[in-house]
Order: sequence, then C-alpha cells, then structure tokens
Amino acid sequence: MNKITVFDVIFLSFMKSFSKLKLQTLELLGLREKDMEVYTALLQLGSAPLRGVAEQAGLNRGTAYDALKRLKASGLVSHVDAKSHRYFMAEDPGKLTGLVTRREVALQEVRQTLTDVIPALQSLTLEQNHRPSVRYYEGASGIRDILQDVLLTTEKIESRTYCVYSSSVIRDLIAAAWPRFVSQRKRRDVYVKAIAVGKGGTTAGKDERKWLTKKTSAPTYIFIYGNKTAYVAADASKRLFGVIIEDDAIAKTQQLIFESLWKSLD
Repeated sequence: MNKITVFDVIFLSFMKSFSKLKLQTLELLGLREKDMEVYTALLQLGSAPLRGVAEQAGLNRGTAYDALKRLKASGLVSHVDAKSHRYFMAEDPGKLTGLVTRREVALQEVRQTLTDVIPALQSLTLEQNHRPSVRYYEGASGIRDILQDVLLTTEKIESRTYCVYSSSVIRDLIAAAWPRFVSQRKRRDVYVKAIAVGKGGTTAGKDERKWLTKKTSAPTYIFIYGNKTAYVAADASKRLFGVIIEDDAIAKTQQLIFESLWKSLD
C-alpha cells in the first residue's frame, strides 16, 4: 500500500477547495479551466520544463504552453532559463486575490470611462428622436398587446382620452381578442371618442360615439393616443395584425384630422 505523505494531504485539501472555483469565477479572473489545471500541476511539481508540465496536467504541449502564457501574464507563473530548458514555477496561490484586486481597479476605470461616454451616446439618441418607432403585432395575442398599450399610454395623458376609428368589419374580431377590454377601460377610468365606420357599435360608458357612415365600412381600426397611432386590420383568413407607430408628428396629424371630422359630424 502506498503511503500518504503530508504533501498529499495538503494537496487533496487544496483540490477540494479549488473545485469550488466555478468556470464563471475563473473567467471573471481572466483565466480558463485549462490554465488552472496547469497551475495545479506546477504546484505539485515545484518547477518543470514544458514537457513535464504538460504530462502532469494531462494536456498536449501546445495547450499547456498557451495556458502558461496566460498564467505568466496574470502573475501566477514565473520561469528561469537553464542551459537546455526553460523551467516554469508556480507563484504563491495568494496571488489569486491580487487578480481580483486588479480586476476591481480595471472595472473602476471602465466605470469612469462609461460615465464620460454615456452622455455622448445618449446625445446621439436624442438627435435621432425624430425617427418614428414602429412595432408589428400579429394574432389575437398581438392585438391584445396593442389594446393594453392603448390603455397604459392613455392613463398617463392628462385627458385620459384616446380616439379611434371603429370599423364594423373587424369590430367583433378585436372584441374577441380581449373580451374584457371595455370593462378594463372603464375600470381604469380611460375615456374614448369613437368615429364608427359602418353599422353597429354602441356606447358602453365613459365614451362618445359618432357615425361617419352606416352604409359602407373601412377595413382598418385606427387608434390615436398620446404620441402613438395604432392600425389594426385582418387578412383574408380573418387573422388580425397591426402596427404601433410612436411618433409625435404622425399622432398630431391624425389627431387633427380626427377632431376636424368629429366636429363636422355634429
């Protein structure tokens, strides 16, 4: 039976502790799993040439050499040049905490750099604010998202009112996408002014309705709310789809047309 030396006990204890170092932790230190395998091998060997390190770590020489370069850069390995070989030695494991300190300092420098850079990046965004944001939605769940956005946005408007062109062609499809929309609208104290295009449609509370025509209809619902407009239609298979356009100019133009038409229907 092989005798267990004091070194073996110490090494096994080290390996037990080292196994707690997760791969993510090594990456945060700028190290890889193979690097620590090489470092551990060197701790056992004391000093050794590249071939001895690779054999002890169970790696090919190319992989071991790349690991040694990273370990040297991290200050965990040093070397001395002998007559025929270069011998590598592991530095004190306590230097691992030095890596953490250096990372902390580097992160502080990055934080300061970002503090200086972020305002410049934000200014680029402000310069592009004239560009409208367009989001596409599809199916009943997508239309429900649009309706939810109508309520959430309108709640933040002082008048708490949105406008809509209501189309008899797809009115029932939209209602089916969120059957409780009207009750939710009233519960949230959101008002609506609706211009109906086509037959049908009644007031349900906290709303006003006027009819543009009851003889023909339009294939699209148009919501005007805040700085947004939403368009909802259905394809030949009666599958709903829609878009939300977030742009002040477009919303104001649509609002102006709606209010002018609304007054003419008195």
